[in-house]
Amino acid sequence: MSFFNLRHHTGRGSFITWVILFIFFLGAYAYTGNPACVQAAEKGEITLTLVTGWPLHFQGNTKLKEFIKRVNEKGKGRVFIDLKGGPEIAPLLESAGLVRDGVFDMAFTTPGYYAGLCPDAVPGYFAPSDPALLRKIGYNDIMDEVHRKKMGCAFLGQLWRGEKFVILSKKPIRSADFSGLKLHTAALYTPAFKYLGAATVSLSTAEFYNALERGVVDGVPMPMGTVPLDAKLYEVSKYILHPPIPITTTNSFLINAKRWDGLPSDVKKLIMDTIIALEPEVYDFFSKVMYTAEAELVKKGMEIIDLPPAEEKKFLYAFTEYTWEIFCKRMPEYVPTIYEMCKPYLK
Repeated sequence: MSFFNLRHHTGRGSFITWVILFIFFLGAYAYTGNPACVQAAEKGEITLTLVTGWPLHFQGNTKLKEFIKRVNEKGKGRVFIDLKGGPEIAPLLESAGLVRDGVFDMAFTTPGYYAGLCPDAVPGYFAPSDPALLRKIGYNDIMDEVHRKKMGCAFLGQLWRGEKFVILSKKPIRSADFSGLKLHTAALYTPAFKYLGAATVSLSTAEFYNALERGVVDGVPMPMGTVPLDAKLYEVSKYILHPPIPITTTNSFLINAKRWDGLPSDVKKLIMDTIIALEPEVYDFFSKVMYTAEAELVKKGMEIIDLPPAEEKKFLYAFTEYTWEIFCKRMPEYVPTIYEMCKPYLK
């Protein structure tokens, strides 16, 4: 009897038989059609899908890959982190929302690219650089609370943090008056750039190269060395502005909150213990690599331009006291608490 003929049998017994057969075949298809389900059933493993917002070869993924390696080795037979890919799978601007919606379990992303969902996470760029210190002073607890409230995600920690930022440009910038400059922006830069007079355009990392090459923007702010090297931006820009912007690379390692809360306690412990053990390594690695990476950019022909002292003072003010003031006014629920928490550790 075909599926289409079943609907002509109106007897109670036939209907029950149809329901049982439908459930059976649906379950069989879901099981055999999904390798992860087969693997989990055979090995007793819990599979957690993960996407990163950056191409896999980017240096920013270094400690993420180490995290995956350690968890999969220690959790063999119990939990498996399945790295699905980078922006070709989940664009950086969309990955956090995809985790919120349950399309993927976990995302390795940055607050500037999901600021519309959780603006209170953006001040993290201006917080102290050491992720172990942030965990110690309670920053991660606030981030977990706000991410759960605003977007249904748990905040596990940070596996990319420690590099300062610089502005790469096609022409030298010798003043803190940015009038006439068109710069890439995200939520973290916008208050300071507007204060300094720049016009702004919002781009994704993947668009930086073409935007600089075609003159869509005059410059892009970004981590000090690693991303410009990975993206080969030294081919389409010439100058590096100093002093570095006094903010730091900030990563959000997110997981769908319902998925996280439903995991067995031993699996959650393994994941958290691994992140906590890696955090000192994260800061040590990225706080050092930025200088060696920038030196490579200079070797490839880029030139460092230093602002004069008076201009430097205005530039730094825009990215410190001024930006914190704007954030506290715009996001009064959490940000003033975050600022007071971080203030003793800010230089």
